[in-house]
Amino acid sequence: MDIEEKIQKIFKENEISHDFDIFEKLGTIAVHVNWGDWKHEHGYLDAVMAQNGFELLGERITEEDGSDCYSAIHVYKYK
Repeated sequence: MDIEEKIQKIFKENEISHDFDIFEKLGTIAVHVNWGDWKHEHGYLDAVMAQNGFELLGERITEEDGSDCYSAIHVYKYK
């Protein structure tokens, strides 16, 4: 199973529907969370990815309005 299939399987099993990009040369993926709640979207994504062996390298906020919801790109290292 290649990395794209693995991520699609993880997302399907955990009801995650975010877009993602794979950077094979860097061994990383970037997941785009658009206006997600900090706990139910962002925190859940990080927990699911960690349970599946992905290391969070960072999160870059792309939009915010002071509420509990914001947009960000989460970057993970895969093995």
